[in-house]
Amino acid sequence: MSKYLILGAGITGRRAAKAIRKKDAGGEITVVEGQAAPFFARPMLADMIGRSESAVQAAGKDKGWVADLGIRYKAGVRLKELRLREQKALLSTNQVIPFDRLLIAFGVQARKLPCDKGDMSGVIYMDHLADAQAIGSVVGSARKAVVYGASFQSLSVIKALLGNDIECTLVLPEARFWPGTLDTAASGILEDLLRREGVELVKNAPIHMLNKEDGALRSVMVNDGKNIPADLLVVTAPQTPVLDYLTQGELSVDHGILVDRALRTNMENVFAAGDIAQIAAEPAANTAARLGWLRAWKQGNIAGANMAGDYLTYDDIPSVRTKVLDLDIVCLGSSAAEGEGVSGDSGDYPYDEMPYIYKKMVYKDGKAAGAIFIGDVNEASIVEDWIRKGLPAQDCDRKVLDSMLKPQFNRVDAHGVLCPVCKFHMQIDDDAPSGATVTCPVCGVDFCVERLANGALHAAAVC
Repeated sequence: MSKYLILGAGITGRRAAKAIRKKDAGGEITVVEGQAAPFFARPMLADMIGRSESAVQAAGKDKGWVADLGIRYKAGVRLKELRLREQKALLSTNQVIPFDRLLIAFGVQARKLPCDKGDMSGVIYMDHLADAQAIGSVVGSARKAVVYGASFQSLSVIKALLGNDIECTLVLPEARFWPGTLDTAASGILEDLLRREGVELVKNAPIHMLNKEDGALRSVMVNDGKNIPADLLVVTAPQTPVLDYLTQGELSVDHGILVDRALRTNMENVFAAGDIAQIAAEPAANTAARLGWLRAWKQGNIAGANMAGDYLTYDDIPSVRTKVLDLDIVCLGSSAAEGEGVSGDSGDYPYDEMPYIYKKMVYKDGKAAGAIFIGDVNEASIVEDWIRKGLPAQDCDRKVLDSMLKPQFNRVDAHGVLCPVCKFHMQIDDDAPSGATVTCPVCGVDFCVERLANGALHAAAVC
């Protein structure tokens, strides 16, 4: 009987366990999870801010999977050490778990600030459900908040804080918003949107010092000496893989644990998937494109199947699928590529009548290589297929390009929307009315759609 060990019970670990059980009905599956919290969709983490414990429990996903799969589940237990050559894992309880095949799916966490001595209240790192609940416990008294880093979670945190009448400053260590994912024009559009919502942006400003009074945060100082009053600091980035349990040199590591397309590491029986994994064949610079719920969901399926004897490969192109204050964003492939052999076409965007809609095709060496969609993701599925195939520019459907880049033209029958939870891009009927309920075929959530001014549909809210 094969012994499988999965580290992490997020969406990657859960999908892997299901894939293993489908292939191996009698295998022994153990899942270790450091959190004791209920299962929930991580993209909705910021939505848990201020919610009661019962509401959080109700939002949990996949509650029956442990019993259904007949697995050994160890929650609230920390991994102390991995002895890869001995094929054993040592837990914080001093229990030793042997394994034949291992999946590392712990994900990433916000890196601790060098200036944070841990000696004041009001500083929260947004990684787990407990962190969202900690923010919820102070929203009634907080007045000014600094959110550090432009991660997916930071945008949701800002939305939640604004909804509680808390002044927000977004501090970015980079010179602009998502420089490795967006071009300058797209960054400017999203920065303008944030400012319109009342968010102050401070860019190119790593945090240098935290100032306290009576043991509580009072201000945040950035590297140029600017002092930002704040009684709440939420750190969401940079996000780094959790690797403190590894013996140095056993696994190949760069920005994440390096894996091949089959999600296998340099050790034959050890796999890594989800946010913690870095596919060696992909560019490492665009960290945002390595993260995401849908990517983790797909990789969990593939890793689990391969652990049980299959040889599947993860061949999706790098992509970012998210929302910025209810604005759909999809970035595909080499969306921010520059340099020799690279050209781009963004039509006449942005338009005064549609300031928060922007689309761009990127070509490299005469082939479709990347794309940016902001506000209207209608053609994203079609364009993604072009990029995956490396389609020559002259073979890209002119009608689709006109629909994408010339909004005065008739639209093509694409009608795509992003699921508000897993960000799966799905096709729906063009005649779907505003307010219609749609069910995501991937994560199963029900959400409502509404029609934008240019005729496109987008997800408005989870029903």
